[in-house]
Amino acid sequence: MDIVWSEFTQSWDSADESQAVWPISALSTEPSSELIYAGDMSGRLTTYTLFERNEPLQRHTSFLCAHTPIRQIHPFGQSHVLVRSDNTLQVRTSGGIKVFEKSTTPNEAFTASAVCERGKDAFVCTSAGAASLLNLERGSVIKRFTIGTSTVSASLEKRSGLLLTATAQGTIAYRDLRSGIDVVQSVNAFESSVGDMVQNGSFVFACGSMVDPTNAYKVIPDTCVRVFDIRKLAEPVSVLDLGEGATPIKLWSVDDTLWICHDSGYVETRFAGLANDWQEVGSGYAEPVLGEYAYASAFCAAPTGTAVLISDTEGILHVWSEDSGGDDGDIPQISTKGNVPEELIPTYSNADDEQLLGVDFDDESVSLSAVGLGPVNERLLSSLYDRRMFDVGRPINKVDASITGNLRQIDNVGYMFNPRKGRRNQQVFSRGWRAKWRDGAAAGQDDAELTMGRSKFLSQQQWRRGGSSNHGESRPESTQLGARSLASPVSSHSKSLRGADIVDLVGQLSVGKLPPKHLQRMRIEYSRFGVEDFDFSLYNSTKCSGLEGDIANSYANALLQVIFYCKELRTVVLSHCATDCPETYCLSCQLGFLFRMLETADGASCHATQLLQVLADRPEAAALALLEDENGNPSDGTSYAVLVQRLLRFVLEQANAECMALSADRDQQLESEQSQSEGEQQHKQQQQQQRIIEQIIGFTQYTNTTCPQCKGTHSRSSHVFAADLDPPQGTSGLAALLAGGSISAKRADMMRAGKRTGILELIARTFSRNETTRAWCAECRKFQLLQTEKYVTSVPQGYLALNFPIADQTFAGANATAPSAAVSATAPGASTAGSGPLSVGAGGSSNASGGNPGADPATQMTSSWQTPLPTEFCMTVSSEDASSGSVSQDNGRVQVYPAKSTDETVETESESRPCSRFKLVAIISSIRDTSRGPEHLVMHTRDPHNADGWLLFNDFLVQPVPEERVVGLNDWWRVPSIAIYANADRSQLAQAVDDIARRFPYKISTRILTSPRSVLDRPISYRRGNKGGTNTGKASRNDPKRNEAIPLTKSEAELLESGDFKCAFDAEFVVLESAKMEVFSDGTQEQHKPPVHTLARLSVVRANGGLLHGMPFIDDYVEILRPIADYASQYSGIYAGDLEKGTSPFKLSTMKEVYKKLRLLADSRCIIIGHGLKHDFRICNIVVPPAQQRDTMVLFQTSMYIRPIALRFLYWFFFQKCIQTREHSSVEDAQATLKVYESYAKSVNEDPEHSISSVLDIIYSLGSQLGWKIPED
Repeated sequence: MDIVWSEFTQSWDSADESQAVWPISALSTEPSSELIYAGDMSGRLTTYTLFERNEPLQRHTSFLCAHTPIRQIHPFGQSHVLVRSDNTLQVRTSGGIKVFEKSTTPNEAFTASAVCERGKDAFVCTSAGAASLLNLERGSVIKRFTIGTSTVSASLEKRSGLLLTATAQGTIAYRDLRSGIDVVQSVNAFESSVGDMVQNGSFVFACGSMVDPTNAYKVIPDTCVRVFDIRKLAEPVSVLDLGEGATPIKLWSVDDTLWICHDSGYVETRFAGLANDWQEVGSGYAEPVLGEYAYASAFCAAPTGTAVLISDTEGILHVWSEDSGGDDGDIPQISTKGNVPEELIPTYSNADDEQLLGVDFDDESVSLSAVGLGPVNERLLSSLYDRRMFDVGRPINKVDASITGNLRQIDNVGYMFNPRKGRRNQQVFSRGWRAKWRDGAAAGQDDAELTMGRSKFLSQQQWRRGGSSNHGESRPESTQLGARSLASPVSSHSKSLRGADIVDLVGQLSVGKLPPKHLQRMRIEYSRFGVEDFDFSLYNSTKCSGLEGDIANSYANALLQVIFYCKELRTVVLSHCATDCPETYCLSCQLGFLFRMLETADGASCHATQLLQVLADRPEAAALALLEDENGNPSDGTSYAVLVQRLLRFVLEQANAECMALSADRDQQLESEQSQSEGEQQHKQQQQQQRIIEQIIGFTQYTNTTCPQCKGTHSRSSHVFAADLDPPQGTSGLAALLAGGSISAKRADMMRAGKRTGILELIARTFSRNETTRAWCAECRKFQLLQTEKYVTSVPQGYLALNFPIADQTFAGANATAPSAAVSATAPGASTAGSGPLSVGAGGSSNASGGNPGADPATQMTSSWQTPLPTEFCMTVSSEDASSGSVSQDNGRVQVYPAKSTDETVETESESRPCSRFKLVAIISSIRDTSRGPEHLVMHTRDPHNADGWLLFNDFLVQPVPEERVVGLNDWWRVPSIAIYANADRSQLAQAVDDIARRFPYKISTRILTSPRSVLDRPISYRRGNKGGTNTGKASRNDPKRNEAIPLTKSEAELLESGDFKCAFDAEFVVLESAKMEVFSDGTQEQHKPPVHTLARLSVVRANGGLLHGMPFIDDYVEILRPIADYASQYSGIYAGDLEKGTSPFKLSTMKEVYKKLRLLADSRCIIIGHGLKHDFRICNIVVPPAQQRDTMVLFQTSMYIRPIALRFLYWFFFQKCIQTREHSSVEDAQATLKVYESYAKSVNEDPEHSISSVLDIIYSLGSQLGWKIPED
């Protein structure tokens, strides 16, 4: 009689009731117990036991093993299991205790593993071909070797030294471990790749994939299982034909039975013993009913052969077993260790007098595990229910940031000062600690003064108000067909704290030993909705936008804001980025794109991800040590104050070279020269020799070098973008001079006299100085003490950048004083702000990253300047000709005076010279925040909307501050780095910049959409697959092909320029860096840094009607040279090689070219239709005004219906058709979004007041009934 199989139970489980069920990715069974191991896609391993038929499985243990999906589970030994995920390999007990762990790099994931029969040794290999043989008892590596190919499956027999490997290239190889890892035999088993492989005795059974006969670029599963003889690994000895349409994906061997699991979940068996019986179908089978869009994700068979386990992608675990026809309570046996022969079980004649234990204790062959418990009338305590499962353990308190800020490291050992605020090993927990830990409330209490006690997350704000939330977007009650206004999260209480109120508040917060809250490092916190849920508006109530600081190299935010608020620099780079610049990594173009975003953001938070990535890709930036390391610290260990000074020079030099084409019109210059005097013409010719960036910022400095021995003189000129101020007290001496350094005679005299230099004198010394330097003399042909004279002939016409000294010896003093004492103390003879001398604060030895770790921060007076920074000063330059080489030795060529009046001339003993007035416009400072980190940069600039006001830019925090807090330099935690002064009379410079803006206006040409070209386009003769320039007639994956886009017509381009154009937008992204998570002892996770996405494909379709309505005019694949951590092919439709030049089958474009097209659409005021536009625009690094957005995710939400509806469900609801049947296509999604929006517009036009409400009622009612899943057709 045939054995009947039936489904024993279905079960699904979640680690947390509030979370969705994760699909199971690996299954296995414990050979020594009745445990079932299940590993899911979240990295959690759970063990179950069978309970009763049609009852859920009973959870035994559950613990988190990794942050990536579990790929393979190998139970071995006594209750031990080897768990392999993408990046970790762990040995744990069945209770979750970790024995040891091995990890790999993110770019070299583990792809295969195997355990020998005795469970002592294991084999593991990575995608890069690196393999290891491990000893599971000791947790050590026995041998390391290189396979060279990506192995997907393996089988290990340590006794015979046999290692079988199956690769992604379709090869099965037999390797000998005793003679190294050499391949003894190999066979090409499948055309594409091997899917799974299992060994039974001397035979190997394998399933895999092949190339679709109808499409050479498509891979489909092979319908056969191939059998190979390991003794002669050549052609298959047999091919098991499973029938048309079969899709075998998983194989399992139990004794002489081969279990074959198909993609649909169907399981069949074949006899795996003798060759003559392979075609015979066995009695075991399973036919689980899966969901419409579900497929089998994992499979295993019990060692007894009486049960099989199948899991699907919806997280459901199906258990099928033999149907004995008896009571429904019969539970199939999983393990083989509990089997007791029937002849060994004694029988008793008097069951009433003797307890039925079921075994004979005198027989030594009987396992004690077979002893029964005897009859019981109630459930035992050891039988646990799910509701009795409790989380144990809680995370310890984090070390206070004020302690970790003073961390010092010597020889990879870190140490810090312990303030001993509590008892030894004392941990204080308050009630509700778990909720605070998960919600981030504990970490956010520090910003209560800035956020006025409001929640940082938009979702929590909406929940507390009882309203709706779409991660920051709200839908108004009006149903007008237009842009949805966003509800401002600033309450009436916070509105009152603007202008002077905030200035007063900031002044009050600034009094104290630690930096005030608004100057501390700003951190972005992440909820389960991502960074879009963070309310940046709580930190900015102005119309000026800040920049987010959770990006690599974001220390540059302060400098980028400085350049943005220099009007002339902003105008020039905007004009440059609108031109046809062919440079892919042009910094000026990226600056222009960023500045345009800041102009149109209207106070919304922005980020400079694209610009910083281009900066990181420049080899010069790495050579100059301008980049941060993997830990977010300066690569050479220097201070950020020094790093930003280097970056300023680098950015200005690059912009100067890249914008050199923006020169003035020669004909117009000649006409203007006819009406100018001779002196004006000479000055004009000098300006023409300079590039536009050199005219805007910096000055030309002349250098004369004279040798006292041979009287030889050498002269040269150079442009200085940023001048370095001397330390207030010179440190150069005779030793420095003899070592090749330089010394100022005036400074040496002042040092001997004990005098201190003022800030204005330091500025004047920057332009004119005499030094003696030991250098090589070409005439004498040996080293000499050369006299060097540096001077200028004119004052800067635009901006003057001053770099403050940051060296440790600059701020060293004799005695340590408190901050209050430092503020009130003055040096003898000190004068007031404008002309007073500079006095350095006291404090012991310090460094550029935070001072003495063991001392109180209040005593670390590392940069206490007793005189404030002058807001204005006047500068004059003597009128001697630069070519004469004569320089005044008394006062120098430059004199700097305090700005005490508005006079334009300064009287001297010999003459009356014109005076140029300079005004402080911006300053970058380093904040040594010991409570939140070692150091970060902030920027103060004048308020563009208030001439007398100042603004603070601390990443995304923007606040008005009083002027005395800007120019005051007496705080120990503040170190000035860069000060920017502007010439009050910039009329000549403004004329040159206006001329550039007139000839090169910021207007991106529509030619990039009507005649699109890319610098990556290659001539046809250089393409692979077209040898000798002749067409073979066959398509090759290496041949770039024209994408689906149809360029805009001339009439459409005119419509775009008029602002009446409409389009539908969608984009696909890939992951460059995975999210960084912190896992606590109770299994909960907290996201410290979200994944880093980048644009991979951009598609935009027409929405203006006509014959081309719905057809794409942009469909660009972006070339990405950075390593990609996850292609997310199921959701993006992007595969490995699609974004690499030379291997991609698509026509690639650079990120700059694609972004420029998107920038053109935003600047043209066209209407952009999309689904989830806020998320897409954020990753694309662009801000589009809300009036131009039509987001179908927001349109189908109200205060009653707050659930975001998937585009796939909306499209099915309106058109009864399915999209995204396989992977996502941005063109298909954009077209579907357009149709959904048109249906919405039609409903609103028919009945503006009630139609959309009735449609939403039907959608949410139907979605709730279907579980928001599309039913079967």
